[in-house]
Amino acid sequence: MQLSLVEGSLVLHHTKNKGDIAAIKAIADLTFKGYLILTPVICEHLSFDFVVYKDDKFYKIQAKYAGDNRVVNQTICVDKNSINEKKYKVNDFEFDAVYLPDVEVSISSIY
Repeated sequence: MQLSLVEGSLVLHHTKNKGDIAAIKAIADLTFKGYLILTPVICEHLSFDFVVYKDDKFYKIQAKYAGDNRVVNQTICVDKNSINEKKYKVNDFEFDAVYLPDVEVSISSIY
């Protein structure tokens, strides 16, 4: 993992780091909105990042880091041998939670 500091701010070199930041921001936002957060313990390859629960309902959430203020309907998996892109399917998750770092805002579309 390559991380470096430039003029006091974190420069991200890996999509996994950006995804982690988006998930953390979304979890904080949804926690303040009264949702219980459930995170997968073992599996990194699910089509969603975490599950939220409120009012007897569960929702699968996919967090997205929108550094260029746009959200793409795919995920990218990188390992030492290849880069793989996978488009999401309709039932992969119920909601996106989008983090916009330029304005330091997390937008979670469930209320």
